[in-house]
Amino acid sequence: MDCSAAKSKFFAYVDGELGREQEGALESHLAACTVCRRLADLELAFREAYVERLRPDPAPERVRERVGILLKDLVDRQLRARRSRWTRALAGTIAAAVLLAIGMAAGLFIDSWVEGRNSVGTFAEAAVEQHQKLVRGVLPPDITGVSPKGAEEWFRNRLAFNINLPELRNESLTFLGGRISHLRDVEVAALEYQVDQKHVSLFIIPEDAYERLRLQQKPKFKVLNHRGYDLIIWRSHGTGYALVSEIGGRSCLVCHSPEEKLDVISDASAHL
Repeated sequence: MDCSAAKSKFFAYVDGELGREQEGALESHLAACTVCRRLADLELAFREAYVERLRPDPAPERVRERVGILLKDLVDRQLRARRSRWTRALAGTIAAAVLLAIGMAAGLFIDSWVEGRNSVGTFAEAAVEQHQKLVRGVLPPDITGVSPKGAEEWFRNRLAFNINLPELRNESLTFLGGRISHLRDVEVAALEYQVDQKHVSLFIIPEDAYERLRLQQKPKFKVLNHRGYDLIIWRSHGTGYALVSEIGGRSCLVCHSPEEKLDVISDASAHL
């Protein structure tokens, strides 16, 4: 395994999602390559910093208190009951209340799990993290000094989904380079641009990963704000795209000409 292949596996590695064979090959490379070892340690540190914050919260205290009070009241009523039919009815009610409490706790856990795996918020968090690492050089590009079409050909030989990069349409726009990366467990093409000297990241994702975001078809362009960064998310020709920047709609110059009218969400200041 060379350095380029090793770097493309870092995120799956720190998330514990590599198979034994790939994990063993990567760890053998890390043992021999101090540069990749340092980058892997950085990724592990990022992972550790976010584990506690992203862990699903327990059921709220007020919910647990109310369930406890309900169960105690039902038990007291059972003890006061004198007839067997009332005792049986109350026992059934207690069982139902227990099932309700279990269902509420399970529902909270499932909601947290689904939110953590498939939500737009989690996707936005991963995209912003990647953008920051690309800008700081923590994740160096695999390719530089090529045109967008040259990068397109490079990605098409390495990724199993459609990659279509627009040509540069504005003199204030510069293509810096690209790499194969991961947004959580999804392998993506990550492109770096500059628009008026401001960094913009373009992530191209497979259609099945875009479908998991459960976005409506209209408007075509979803504009969000997450942790101070602007995200524009859309789908075109069976592929998902996401722009991350601090310059709002001006980042659209990466893919669209200034004259092109975009069908965007009415509230472009939506926060996550």
